[in-house]
Amino acid sequence: MPTAHPSHRYLLCDGCGTGHLEHAPERPEDLYTEDYFVEGGELAGYVDYEADERWHRINARARLRRLHHALGLAHIPGRLVEVGSATGFFLDVAREAGWQTHGVEASTWAARRARDKGHDVTDQLATLDVDPVDAVCFFQVLEHMPDPAGALREAARRLRPGGVVLCETWDVNSATARRAGARWQQLSPPSVMWLFNRDAMSHLARETGLEMVNWRTTTKWVSVATVLGQSVPIVGRGRAGRALRTAGRWAAVRYPLDDLVTFTLVKRDMSRSAD
Repeated sequence: MPTAHPSHRYLLCDGCGTGHLEHAPERPEDLYTEDYFVEGGELAGYVDYEADERWHRINARARLRRLHHALGLAHIPGRLVEVGSATGFFLDVAREAGWQTHGVEASTWAARRARDKGHDVTDQLATLDVDPVDAVCFFQVLEHMPDPAGALREAARRLRPGGVVLCETWDVNSATARRAGARWQQLSPPSVMWLFNRDAMSHLARETGLEMVNWRTTTKWVSVATVLGQSVPIVGRGRAGRALRTAGRWAAVRYPLDDLVTFTLVKRDMSRSAD
């Protein structure tokens, strides 16, 4: 599945259908500077990430409801980790709901913004000094990671038995992706390194000590500024960019297609299953 960019292509596994960027960046964390979050349309980034606060918070509340459902309605908020926590909007919403929150963010700019809000944020899951936890969340981040299997394995190690991993990502086997082919919007090198599907993620989960319990199409709100900024990156700059930032605070669209998915992985309590 080649991309529109002549110097990048994705290789698809004949067995599981997973896609991987042929030449991944050596230091992917270097992509996520302030420029990615502000005027970063050419990297599938944002015209102004923090100007979209209203929509990030709406999406965060929906994600938190999915997490509560995955853990069970009687669950009392405990301890969660968000990997790819950006500037901390989901951490804000979860903390307001009573959770003890911890973030992992590779972008030094975004991590600093989250720490300014009082969040505990480190740059790698492996260096986070907290466990066990009730939940680990990856919202549109696994596809950007050099080693998603290693990230899931580390998440499983930190989870309590019965804890969950909640992931939001893009489905390369969706009807939208198949129709779009090389024009599929998720083919965004070099930041997007992996393309997933249900079978591949289910297999990966088992290999990392987790079990997939659901996979479903999901939705989110996206500001008009982000839509236009990623479609025509130059409009995110200068005077037009400033106008977009203003519009982004008040105008958004609900993503309608079938390629955005949420799935839940559970760490089974092996001691109970042996009884």
